[in-house]
Formats: sequence, C-alpha cells, structure tokens
Amino acid sequence: MKNTMIVCSLIFLTVAAQGSVPKAKNSIESILAQKNGSKFMQLKQLGPSVYGDLKKIAFNEERALGIRWQAFMAMARLGEKESLPEINMALKSKDWFLRNAALKVIPLFDEKQAYAASVDGLKDPALIVRTQAVDTLAKLKDPGCTTKLWEHLYTKENYHRNQSLWIRRHIVEALSIMSPKGTEDKFVKVLDDSDSTLFQPAIVGLERITGQKLGDAKMSPVYKRYLWKKWFENKKKKLT
Repeated sequence: MKNTMIVCSLIFLTVAAQGSVPKAKNSIESILAQKNGSKFMQLKQLGPSVYGDLKKIAFNEERALGIRWQAFMAMARLGEKESLPEINMALKSKDWFLRNAALKVIPLFDEKQAYAASVDGLKDPALIVRTQAVDTLAKLKDPGCTTKLWEHLYTKENYHRNQSLWIRRHIVEALSIMSPKGTEDKFVKVLDDSDSTLFQPAIVGLERITGQKLGDAKMSPVYKRYLWKKWFENKKKKLT
C-alpha cells in the first residue's frame, strides 16, 4: 500500500510539473490566440527569451499566416523601439502581410523611417500594402508626400480592368487632410472621376483648404460637387 502511494505521488508530481511548465512554443501560441488585452502581460511573464521566440514564429515560413501576424505584432509591442531591426527586416520580406504589419507599427517608433518606408510602399505589388502605406502617411500628416499621393491616385496599379480600387479613396482621404492651399484644382478634378466614392473626401479637402462650405449639410456629394465645380469656374474667371 505504501509503495502504491509513492508511485501515485510521483505520477501526480510529474503531471503537475508538465502542466505548470508547458512548452514555450505551445504556451506562446495559446497566449497569442487569446482575444483579451492581458495576453501581452502574460507574454512578458514568460521571461526575456519570449522576444526571440516570437521572432522565430513571425519569420518562420512554415507557420500559418495568422499566428505569424500575431507573433510579429506582439514582438513589436514588447520590443518597442528595440524591435526596429526586425521591423525593417519585415519591410523587405517577400510575405505581403509582414510588409503590411511593419508599415502599421513603424510610426510608433520612428516617424522618419515610417515616412520613407511608406512612400516606398506606395509602389508595393500588393494592394493591401499600398493601402497601408497611404494610411500610415495620413497618420504622419507630412505634406511632403502629397505630390506622390496625387501621382499614385492615377497610376494603373490602382485600377483593375479600368475600375477604381479602394486604395484611391484612402489616397483622397489622406490628401484631404494634408494638401496645401493652391491644390483646389486637383480636388475639383476628382469631382469628375468615375468613382463617386471619391467625391466626399474631395469635398472635405476643398472645405479645409478654402474655409468654405457649399450646399446643405444633407446634400449628397454627388450633387454638392456641382456647386464646387461652379465655384471653381467663377474663381478662374475672376483671375482672368
């Protein structure tokens, strides 16, 4: 009976030890799968080696996209500015989702690098990465990029079979908060675009630049654009 109790105790201690100290890989992945805000605190509690473990998961091409994304975002959050080497590595990755994730987090740690990476990202082959580049530039609010944004509003890559892609609305929205005075003609040109979703952000840009509001607040942008086109024509006549 005594021997049986000893054996049972040993089995219990072995199982308990295995349960209390799970494999790091499984522990990290189970934490990453959580949807609550405490997972980052849990990752920190795993010790200083967790950063390297997250990096291995994020850049492991054999792993699923979802877990790699979660690992990269957690790595950047835990490492903060110290994660810039890995963020720069992700910017050069052949995987679009890592380039996208890098553009998303880099403004938090280095705005100068974020600006350069985002301007370069406007040429990315992946539409979602180009869109993230636009959104990052919008957050940075540096008017120096507006010429590039106007250029990319009309590049063939941002159309599919002559149909406007969603990135073009993101571009006009970014321009509406950054374009300087003197670009009214560019926004008025947008009001003749075949993509009617661009009208509202173009009007927002005109309102900001000119300090004027035309038409009733409830008026559809499709109709309000005619008021702005007329306003622009009258302005040109006064200048001639």
